[in-house]
Order: sequence, then C-alpha cells, then structure tokens
Amino acid sequence: MENKETLEYFGATTFRLRIAGLTIFHDTWLSRPSLLPQFLNINDITDVDYILISHAHFDHLPGTDVIAKRTGAIVVANSEAINRLRDAGVPDTQLLPVSGGERIPLFTREVRLAAASSSPSIILRQGGPPTAPPEPHHMLAVAEVHIWPSLHCLLPGSHETLPDVLDTGDSYEGEATPFDGTLDVTRGMKYGLFKLRELVPADMIAGDYKLRCFVEWLEDRGPGRNVMSACDGGQLMFHVLRTGKDNTSSAGIWSGGILFNAHLGAYEGIVKTIQPRPSLVVQGIAGRANLNGRPFNGSAADFATELMRWLGEPERVIWCLHDECLIKPYRIDTTAATAAVESGTRTRVVDLRSGEPYVLY
Repeated sequence: MENKETLEYFGATTFRLRIAGLTIFHDTWLSRPSLLPQFLNINDITDVDYILISHAHFDHLPGTDVIAKRTGAIVVANSEAINRLRDAGVPDTQLLPVSGGERIPLFTREVRLAAASSSPSIILRQGGPPTAPPEPHHMLAVAEVHIWPSLHCLLPGSHETLPDVLDTGDSYEGEATPFDGTLDVTRGMKYGLFKLRELVPADMIAGDYKLRCFVEWLEDRGPGRNVMSACDGGQLMFHVLRTGKDNTSSAGIWSGGILFNAHLGAYEGIVKTIQPRPSLVVQGIAGRANLNGRPFNGSAADFATELMRWLGEPERVIWCLHDECLIKPYRIDTTAATAAVESGTRTRVVDLRSGEPYVLY
C-alpha cells in the first residue's frame, strides 16, 4: 500500500485516512473494552498529522490525548472535547476548537515544523495578533477540511427495551414528548450510562460478562485514562478535500472529497448545500435518525436514502457505528439501508472491513 491513498476502518467511527502525504484520524477509539476486537494498537501509532473528532462521547474521543501527545498531531474538535483534552495535558498549541462553518488548510509536518521555527524558507501567514504562533501560508496546504454542524442520532427506546440487533429497516413514528432530542442523550449518558454500577443490580453485572467488561472500562475515565464527556459538545461533520487541481478533477474520489458524518443525524439545509458535493460519504447508521433536531419519521434506511439524495448522490458510501457493541443494541443490521440506498440512488455501498486498507482510487 506504499504511496497509495487509503482509508482504514477500526470500528465504531474511528478511521485513518492517508492522503497527500498526510495521516489523518477521524475519531480515536482504539483502546476499547477487552471483549471488543482491537484492530490497531494505539501504542504502535507514531505518525499522525491531524485528528478530527466528531464529538466528545465515550466511543469517539478516548485515545486522542495519547496520540496527540505522542505525535504532535493537531486536534480539530468542538469545545467540549477540546476542554477534556486540555485537562488531559494536550498542549494548547495542538488544540483547534471549532463549532461548524470553518475551513481549515492542512499542511505536511515538514511545513508545520518549518513555520513553527520561523524558517526563512517558509512562507508564513500574514496578519493576526502579534502574540499568535507563526503559521504556514494557505498556499502551502496539501489538503483542507470544511467543518459543518451535524446531529447525534436518537435511541428508539430505553436501554431496557432496545433489541439485541437494531434493524435499519424498522420504522419509527411520532415522539414520546414534544421535547425529545439530543438533550435526552446527554441526560442518559450522565445519569444512566455513567452510573450503571448504581442502576444495575450487582448480580446482573456479575452474571453478564459483556456488561461487566463495559462497566469496568467506562469507570476507568478521566485525565490519564479514558477521556470523554457525557455531553457530545455539538456533533460535527468533516469534509476532507485535496487542494489544487486534483480537487476539481472529474476523475476519482477527489472530485468531491470525503465527508465524515459519524451519526445518523443532519440539518437538511446544510447537507443540501455542501459544495463541492462529496464523492465518498462515511455515514453512521445506528439508532433513530435525527432530522433538524427532531425524531425522523421512518426508518434508518429511509433517512440514509434521503441523505444521499440531499448530498447529490455521492459515488460511494461507507457505513460506520454498526459494528459490535457490549450493550444493547449489540449490533446494527445494515441490510435494509444498503438495499434502500442502492435501489433509490446512484450511490453504491462499500463494505469496508475493519483493519483492511481501502484504496481510494
């Protein structure tokens, strides 16, 4: 795979993208509970340029502090995630807080280091506060990322009533209260998931090896351990694009770049207007869809099909957040979503196997 531009999947929403001489992680949940497959040892990671964090939850943010401190990677994330990483000792110079709407040039490590040392051979960005650290000029960027606000999916029921396997063909209608939304996800995380030891009888935890493994891992959180938050901090989408002529080429994946959307949620007005239209979408497919902050009436398959249409029917889509979990639902059946998207749009579904590099063109 040397010199190939690739995308690798490591479970949940964690991906490693290699493009234009850059190594970019999208989420970093690699040091997972022991009963889950480990596709990449976090201690073997020595070379990362940028880390893009979708949000601050337990299956997205942990590991970012470890990787960033070891590699010097720049972390692009919402303020909740940034604050947790700062508490964990990641230098402020590596933390870039965003909230959606930003466009960020991406530079090779050599260019970033030359700029930081104020090398006379490097063109620096002009203007800005005199106390700001030196930055490369945007004309030296090899790629760019556009950040957009997005939405966390909703759970179609409580942890007690969720099925073992969530079918993307199952349809949901209406709402339990007029105020159902992602605030319930935060409350459920803070007062439910983070307090399982208090809520679940000890004999039930002892007798369920999956649940016990998950509870023990989740309790090992905080600076120097698993860094996370009950609050997602504001879900983000990341649109990664090559710069220069390759970015406008009609051939290959780089005609429109890669859009990462970690959860089954979106603002319709945003996804309809993203330019350029992405060629490849990495899309979370778990849960009940969240459209414009309201529960979506229909199935995950219906929502995914609409989303691909709104995005201009990208050439390819890769599902994520559908793999093995230690609490219900234990996995997501994507059969219906794949069938709906491929019959209702021009988009083809790529079955990306965990740990296997996918050559982008």
